[in-house]
Amino acid sequence: MSDSKNIGSFRCNVLSIELEPTHYKTDLWNAAYASGMFDVFAIYTQAKNWSPDGGHNYLRFPKPIYDNLVLSGRGVTGMLCSAFQVVKSIFARKPDVVLICGYSHIPTMFAILASYFLRRPFMLFVDEFNIKPPSGRLSAFKLFVRESLRSFCFNYAIAVLVCGRRGIDSALAAGCPQVKISDFPYVVDVERILTDIPEGIPPRCEADKARGTRILFFSGRMIERKGLPSLLYALSIVKTDINWVLWIEGAGPELDEYIALSQRYGLEDRCRFLGFCQYDLHSWLIRSADIILVPSLEDNWGIVVDEGLQLGKTVISSDATGSGYDRITDKVNGYLFQAGDSASLASLLECLIKDVNSSIEMEARFSPRNIRPEDNLRTLLNIFSNYRT
Repeated sequence: MSDSKNIGSFRCNVLSIELEPTHYKTDLWNAAYASGMFDVFAIYTQAKNWSPDGGHNYLRFPKPIYDNLVLSGRGVTGMLCSAFQVVKSIFARKPDVVLICGYSHIPTMFAILASYFLRRPFMLFVDEFNIKPPSGRLSAFKLFVRESLRSFCFNYAIAVLVCGRRGIDSALAAGCPQVKISDFPYVVDVERILTDIPEGIPPRCEADKARGTRILFFSGRMIERKGLPSLLYALSIVKTDINWVLWIEGAGPELDEYIALSQRYGLEDRCRFLGFCQYDLHSWLIRSADIILVPSLEDNWGIVVDEGLQLGKTVISSDATGSGYDRITDKVNGYLFQAGDSASLASLLECLIKDVNSSIEMEARFSPRNIRPEDNLRTLLNIFSNYRT
C-alpha cells in the first residue's frame, strides 16, 4: 500500500460501527489490521438481521484478527443497549476516525451525534442512498427526518463512502458535495474463498460435481426482489441436451413458495434448495460452480458478483444489481440482462450452458474493475491523510 507514506509512521485507530457481522466485513478489517497501518475495533450493533425478511443467519466467520464486539441489538431495548455501547466506545477509545455504517438505526444515529459532540472525525458509509420520497403514514415527517439527518452528515462527516457508480450518483442526488464522496464497495478476500474448508458438503452437490454436471449457482434471500422466480421461469424454457443443475443458496419467507414454483415448472430434479449456508460452505459452492446467476429485480450491491468475477467464473447479472452494473461490461468480462426479462436470460443460458466462454472468464478474473480489501484501505488512508493535512 504505497500511500502509507502520506501519513508517515502514523497508525490509524479506526472504530467501525457496523450492523451485523459478515464474512466480507471480516475480510476487510483483517486486511486492515494485517497491513500494520490500522488499529481496528468493530462494533456489530446487531447479531443478525432481525427484520422479517432477514435470511442471514451467520454462525461462523473467518477468524478475526482485529478486536470486535457483537451485540444482540434485538428490539428497542437491544438497540438502546447497542447505542449505549457505541457512545461509550467513542468516548473511551478516542478513535482517530469513526466509520459509521448507515444513519437510520438508533445505534448509528447515536454514533453520529456522539462523534460530533465528542469531536471525533467520522465517515458515513451507505451503499446507496434512497432518493425516493417515503410513503405511508407520516411520510412528510419521515422525509423531514431523513433529509435533516443526511444534511447533518453531509455537512460534518469528513467523507461519505458509497458502493460504485450508482452509489455515487445517489449521493449526489441526495445533496452530498462531490468532494466528500468516495467509492468504497463491499470487498472479499479471494484467497480465503479459494481455501475455505466447510464442515460439511451437501451429498447431492458432491454428486453433481463428481458427475461433471454443469453447475449453475444462485445465492440470495428468498424474497421477491432477489429475482429467483424469473430465473426459474427462464430455466423452464431453456432447451439444451447438456445436463445441468441449479444450486440455490438462501433462506427467507418465500422459500416454500419457490420450492413449489420449481416443481410447477418441472425443475424439481434439477434444483438443489440448500437453505442458508455458512461462509465456508458458500465458498465451496461458488468455487465449484460454472455459472453464477444474479437475477435481482432490485439490489443496491450484491457481493456474489464480485466473488464470481474474481474467481474467474461466468457471471450473469441483471442490470438492477448494483455490482453487476458497476463491474460488468456486457460480453467482455460477464453478461448483463434487463431485470425481469426471463426470455433474454433463457437465451443467454442456452448458449452458456452448452459452451462457457473461457476468454470472458479470463477477463473477469483479471479485470482492473475488481476491487479488493487493499484498495478500500488505500481509500481510507487517502481520506484520512488529506483530512489531517
